[in-house]
Amino acid sequence: MKRVYNFSAGPSMLPEPVLRRAADEMLDYHGSGQSVMEMSHRSKLFEGIICSAESLLREVMKIPDNYKVLFLQGGASSQFAMVPLNLMTGSGKADFVLTGQWATKAYKEAARYGDAHVVASSKDRTFTYIPKLNPAAFTKDADYFYICMNNTIYGTVYHTLPETGNVPLVADISSCALSRPMDVSRFGLL
Repeated sequence: MKRVYNFSAGPSMLPEPVLRRAADEMLDYHGSGQSVMEMSHRSKLFEGIICSAESLLREVMKIPDNYKVLFLQGGASSQFAMVPLNLMTGSGKADFVLTGQWATKAYKEAARYGDAHVVASSKDRTFTYIPKLNPAAFTKDADYFYICMNNTIYGTVYHTLPETGNVPLVADISSCALSRPMDVSRFGLL
């Protein structure tokens, strides 16, 4: 089989041994006689998979013990609704930095549930830069402050995190998770 090199913004190449192991385990996971795709999410075997995944993620990302790890379905688009529905519960306000399509979608969805405020945007130059922030524009009683860490469509990435004081920093890291060390304790939600 001829392997294709994939440099697109979405999924990337996996090492062939990983693919072969996944193929083998697709039919029979660890001698259980079933695929992970077929087993109950309440089974001991599946609980072991989740516990192992959480443990490894905590180790690699150095996730503090006071943080919860949630394995959720639905992708980024459903997270755009889940975040304000769960976090926009105090003042009903949230701040956003618009740096591309994904941050804009998150902002528009949050605006359906509360007062979503744009503190900065790089739309004026087709999202080709990360805008400088003026802390005076921040909403002091915001329930959270939202950024998209890596904007694959426009090629921009945060190298320095905004200082949001007591307002939890929420970041979409779906396109850069595990790509570099990150101080998880700087965030309220990733």
